[in-house]
Amino acid sequence: MMVQRKIKRNYRQLTPTRFLAFILTVRRSLTNNRNYPDTFWGANLALLQQFFEKTDVYEVAFRAASNGDRLLIHDRDKIMEEIVVILDQITPLLEGSSVRNPDALSTTGFLITQERRAHKRTKLPLTSSKDFAVINLGELGQALGSASTVPGAYNHEIHINRGDPTRESDWFHHSMFPDASKMLMENLQAGNTFFRMRHHGADGPGPWSPITSVAIS
Repeated sequence: MMVQRKIKRNYRQLTPTRFLAFILTVRRSLTNNRNYPDTFWGANLALLQQFFEKTDVYEVAFRAASNGDRLLIHDRDKIMEEIVVILDQITPLLEGSSVRNPDALSTTGFLITQERRAHKRTKLPLTSSKDFAVINLGELGQALGSASTVPGAYNHEIHINRGDPTRESDWFHHSMFPDASKMLMENLQAGNTFFRMRHHGADGPGPWSPITSVAIS
C-alpha cells in the first residue's frame, strides 16, 4: 500500500482573516527551514522572496481594509489573488521533495494530507481553453473575458500585455477568477491590449490559451 503526502490547496477558499494567518504561518515556517535551504530553492529562490514580500504587502492591505472601504477591500483581494498564484507555484516544488524526505512537508506550514493507494492512478493534466475571448464592455477601463472550463480546474488566471506578446517579460498577472464564464476586468489602460488565460488545478497552473487582443476604451 503506497502512502502519498500532498499539500492541501485549501488556501484558495480561506476568508481574508484566515488567509492572513495562514500565509504568516507559512512564511515563518519556510524562513531558515533546514529542510528547504537556499540550495533547495535554487533558481526559484526569487519566487520564495516574492512570497515573503507579498505577505508583508497583504498584511498592510488587510489592516487598511478593516474600515470597510470598498476600494481598499478591492486592493486587498487583488493582492490575495496574486499570492495564490505564487503559492500554486511553490506547492509542487515542496511536494517534489517529499519523495526523498516525506516528513519535510509537515514543517512548511501548509495543511498536509495522506492518500493511501493500492496503485498509482493516472491524473489527466489541465488543458487550455480554445474558446477564450475578451470583449470591450464600452465602460472606461472595463472588459469581460470568458472561456470554457476544463476538468480539474479550480480557478482561472488572466495575464495582460500592452507591449510585445512574443516577449514573456511584457506579460503580467491581472486577476484570478473563480468562474471562467464571467471574468470581469477593471482598471485597464486604454488602447490595444493582449490577453491570455490559464486554468489552475490541484497541481498548479495549466497551459496558456491562445492570445487574443482587444482595444480597451
